[in-house]
Amino acid sequence: MSSLARSCPSCHEPIGELTDTERERLAYARWRKRLYQARNITYGAMTLVVVGMILWWLDEPQGLGLPIGTLPGVLLGAGLIVYIASWCWLAWLRFRGNPSKD
Repeated sequence: MSSLARSCPSCHEPIGELTDTERERLAYARWRKRLYQARNITYGAMTLVVVGMILWWLDEPQGLGLPIGTLPGVLLGAGLIVYIASWCWLAWLRFRGNPSKD
């Protein structure tokens, strides 16, 4: 963030009059918000995987037989890719740790 900025570009809070403790609280709030977003993306991706599995199960021939249909395959593939990416993001956020503890 620029030292000339009058407000935070993320939360639009004024930074000129904030104490160090208040700045740490803002950094912690942003970190928690990103963790929340990463978890929600993970839940959404798992929903795609479950819907893809249900559609695969209901598709002809009945059951989880091959070949897999186009829609179930796309849902499963997209869900797994997004799930892995969101877990990597979540692990990176946790590895970096809480910014207010620095």
